[in-house]
Amino acid sequence: PRHMTAERMIRITTTEIRKVPALGDCDTMSFVSAIVQCSQLGLEPGGAPGHAYLLPFGNKNEKSGKKNVQLIIGYRGMIDLARRSGQIASLSARVVREGDDFSFEFGLEEKLVHRPGENEDAPVTHVYAVARLKDGGTQFEVMTRKQIE
Repeated sequence: PRHMTAERMIRITTTEIRKVPALGDCDTMSFVSAIVQCSQLGLEPGGAPGHAYLLPFGNKNEKSGKKNVQLIIGYRGMIDLARRSGQIASLSARVVREGDDFSFEFGLEEKLVHRPGENEDAPVTHVYAVARLKDGGTQFEVMTRKQIE
């Protein structure tokens, strides 16, 4: 993408090393690879957008013996990529709480029903996201509280 110039990626890299000093001790090639991935995807690591994160991981590089840098795409980055794909008409995400009427079914005829209750302070039990596709289809993903944590 045009907005991900080399100069911008260098600024982002130095900012990330300042914010997460452990990145400076990681394998250089894995760091460069993670930055290139960000650039190719048009996602900015760290910062306010929350699109992607560069994190040192304990799996040591065989050649350098240093930790590898891993690109983690945040949920906002996933949404951005989905919208840019041209296949998405709309995306929404919701929280399900105790007392809500909530059910879902997978299979050939998938179904999701959520009628929120009145207690907005009730504990969260599930979250879900729904994507309406431009071809008229719908996809959803549900996660339990345990899966979130």
